[in-house]
Amino acid sequence: MTVQIQMQPFNFKVVPTDDENAHVPVSVAGQTMVDVQNLISDIGSMMIRQELRLQNSIPEELTRRFDLAMGSASGTDVGASSEREDTLMLDALNQLMRELDIANMPDTWSEPGNHREALARRRLARDIMALSDHLEGYDMRYGRGDDLKKFRLTRKDAVRALAEDTSVSFQGAVIGTISQDPVRKNRWLISNGKDCVPITFASNISSTDIPLFAEAGPLIASGTVVTGDEGDVKEMRAVVGCYSFPTVKFHRIITADRDIVLLNPVEASPGYNAKKGLWTLDCEALGISEAKPSWDECVIAFHEYFEFLFETYAETDDEFEGEEKEIRDLLLSMVPVTV
Repeated sequence: MTVQIQMQPFNFKVVPTDDENAHVPVSVAGQTMVDVQNLISDIGSMMIRQELRLQNSIPEELTRRFDLAMGSASGTDVGASSEREDTLMLDALNQLMRELDIANMPDTWSEPGNHREALARRRLARDIMALSDHLEGYDMRYGRGDDLKKFRLTRKDAVRALAEDTSVSFQGAVIGTISQDPVRKNRWLISNGKDCVPITFASNISSTDIPLFAEAGPLIASGTVVTGDEGDVKEMRAVVGCYSFPTVKFHRIITADRDIVLLNPVEASPGYNAKKGLWTLDCEALGISEAKPSWDECVIAFHEYFEFLFETYAETDDEFEGEEKEIRDLLLSMVPVTV
């Protein structure tokens, strides 16, 4: 199989272990492609979550960015389904190479920094184990161009242990607003607009501080995150701190259609309208003001509007004056001069 993105090929070659010149059954080659697709999709979801700071499951229209498409001229050539230059897919494939390299190394992975990273690591471990199990009797070589490495899974025991881990409790942080349970007055809840889940506080948090957290609007709560089977947050325990964040910086704009890597990040101010139950993200300099029922929806809408502005003002030869020229100049200052 050859995965080729733009001018840089990523090759995945499957051969029988005992005879490299023997034929490989379609079922084995096909299953390997499925396993590679799963790895790319999960890596892509991890990248999107990190870039957009999404709190819930990644919308399907974004995960489709990582779908591979079969070329019409060959049964073994696959590439990105988008015809547009896709740096996001290219970065996902580069990360896939690194993940396979790490699986070949004898030393262990570093400890995850938060619950999202821990869950993503576990999912990738399961993907890698599935790939390894399906390759029984066959070898896979991977790499760029003709420089191929053998997938050995040197750390099989460690990867399997991670894949089979069933932990539901992790150290981490979530974005949300805090409110008092309307039924149980002695209980507090945290929500990002999708679900309300219980939150309890560590002994270092004074009971008099909690109502102040509820008045503060959007917060980052740090503590023990309890998750469900799909990685969704079910509860926060022993929260040691709640922190306001006056701005959020996006270094990459990602939508269902494209991504724009920014040389200088765009900054947005988060807010929450409790009366209307709406999350807000504003960038006054660009005239962006989004209001949605959840944090995730608000972030996605912000990125979509930035894309609209970029295509309207930065990717055109039209002349602008006044505020429109200021918007164009600001947009162009955020991207490399080659755009």
